[in-house]
Amino acid sequence: MKKLNLIFFIGLLIGGIVLSGCKKDEDDEPIIGYPSIDFKGGEGYTFEDVTITTNDQILVGIMAAMHTGTQEPLTQFTLTVVSGASTTTLVDSTFNAESFNADYNISFGQTGDATLTAKVTDNAGRSDEVSITISVEQGGVAVKKNDDLLMGNVNDLAAGSFYSTSEETVYFVSNVEENTDKVDFIFFKGPQNQNAIASPDDDDVKLVYPSINDWAVHNETRFQLTDMTVEDFDAIEEYHIFPEFTGTLTRVSHLEVDDVIFFQTAAGKHGYIKVVDLYTRGDVAQLEVIVEE
Repeated sequence: MKKLNLIFFIGLLIGGIVLSGCKKDEDDEPIIGYPSIDFKGGEGYTFEDVTITTNDQILVGIMAAMHTGTQEPLTQFTLTVVSGASTTTLVDSTFNAESFNADYNISFGQTGDATLTAKVTDNAGRSDEVSITISVEQGGVAVKKNDDLLMGNVNDLAAGSFYSTSEETVYFVSNVEENTDKVDFIFFKGPQNQNAIASPDDDDVKLVYPSINDWAVHNETRFQLTDMTVEDFDAIEEYHIFPEFTGTLTRVSHLEVDDVIFFQTAAGKHGYIKVVDLYTRGDVAQLEVIVEE
């Protein structure tokens, strides 16, 4: 019995030493922890997969923090977009802080699926990241552009005065009578209005072209002044999101080079007219027109 008790005691002693040794090794091991990052949730924020249209803007919020065990501060934040084989870095920020908090407004001009990834890295080189998929569909309406439109005053032999946006055709006094239903606007120059663009139902244009009074159709095109720049106009490609139209003008007078006029046809089609040149030789205007198809 005494021998058994001794052996048992020695066993306990050895076991205690072993256990004590294991505990000491665990205390000496470094803490391995990673920083954390997440998208902000709540009203107004995009924090999960979403479908939008081109040029729509989304609000993305980021919250990140260092690991409380390692106490390694955050040192870098990146925000990237991967679309197909293309990777675009939107943000690459270096700093030294316990936490990170930021909001970003982001828009997507190209259709297709894009992966938006937010990544944070700490001082030890450890990182965490989150991603969402943005599916971008085509927004706006298809438009067409006529970038070589020459229009002249009454009876101009080189340039007609009556324009059809649907056909992208300029009619002359000699052939407009059979096509009055297609005319959306008219160019003319007079002592009061100078260089002007008018709707077929405008009163002043009928003084310059008296025969308009006898037309079978007077399309009611309306115009609206705009602050759009030439650069904005030129940047419009195959699709465009037109703003709300509130115009009531039947005529825009005293045109100047680089003016951009917003219009709506009787058929409800929206478009812009850009004044490229107003020639001093004769009453002729060089214009460009964008109109929805």
